[in-house]
Amino acid sequence: MSIITILLIVGFILNAALLLFGFILADRQRRRHIARLTRAVAKESTPLPGKLKGKSPKMTQPSNPVEQVVAFIERQLDQTSLRLSVAEVLIQSGIALLGVYALAVLVLRIHPLGALPVAAFVILGLLVSILNIAQNRYKAAFAADLPETLDIFARGLRAGRPVMDSMAIVVANSKGPILREFTRCHDEVRMGTTLAESLDRLSARLPLPEVTFFAVSTALQAETGGNLIETMENLAAQLRERRKLRKKARALSSEARASAVILASLPFAVALLLAVLNGAYLEPLYADPRGRVMSLTAITSIALGIFTMVRMGKLDV
Repeated sequence: MSIITILLIVGFILNAALLLFGFILADRQRRRHIARLTRAVAKESTPLPGKLKGKSPKMTQPSNPVEQVVAFIERQLDQTSLRLSVAEVLIQSGIALLGVYALAVLVLRIHPLGALPVAAFVILGLLVSILNIAQNRYKAAFAADLPETLDIFARGLRAGRPVMDSMAIVVANSKGPILREFTRCHDEVRMGTTLAESLDRLSARLPLPEVTFFAVSTALQAETGGNLIETMENLAAQLRERRKLRKKARALSSEARASAVILASLPFAVALLLAVLNGAYLEPLYADPRGRVMSLTAITSIALGIFTMVRMGKLDV
């Protein structure tokens, strides 16, 4: 048996071990969930001591490195609308890693030992990109519906309802990320968490300037008193004006963005056209070692240029 076959078998064994780890983690999470539900049911009839009433329990930080990684992935998934658990993400990543590894070894003829870091880098980059896109969409959807939500919240306060009842009205008349986040805040306060702590968690999950201002102003006005209605109405008006300014800036920069898209896609379009017309013309770029180095350098330069154009065309409004 050759060394390449042995390394190929080792690669598949490592990927299978990752899949097995995902299944084990899924079973552990299920057991912990059942244990938490059992403890919650057992404590429902147990009265709290007098010195602990009104205080929210402190969150314990995981000490195990594996638990820290799991907690980090959970926090990242918590900022998206993806209905996936950590175990499902690990299992799907393991399956994708196995497929990319097999593709790199069998199709691209990469050495089995060198295909492992390549496959891991590709899957990790794809996972990070998917999470970033999902988080940006989630934040954008929340920010888009926030002005109308603040109007509903202000109307509830103007009608004489307290802060929690006004938040319940928001929950009853919302959908999407607004419904999810405000339902979580409302449930946390009902379970004993203070309003300030719940809004701090909201601003930590959604690090947006609008959310931070809403959390700070609502917590301060609820504790110290003040004209919270006027604050919410002014914040809603400012958010609408900011949305108009952002759309205007996007319209004015549309020509530059279109030029950037054309310049970024032109090398790939030319390479695809040459591959269709004369496939042997591009063969030295992937068959010869020197051509591989040139191709890698060219792709890196193009990626750096695309990143630069994206950063230059991004307007912070």
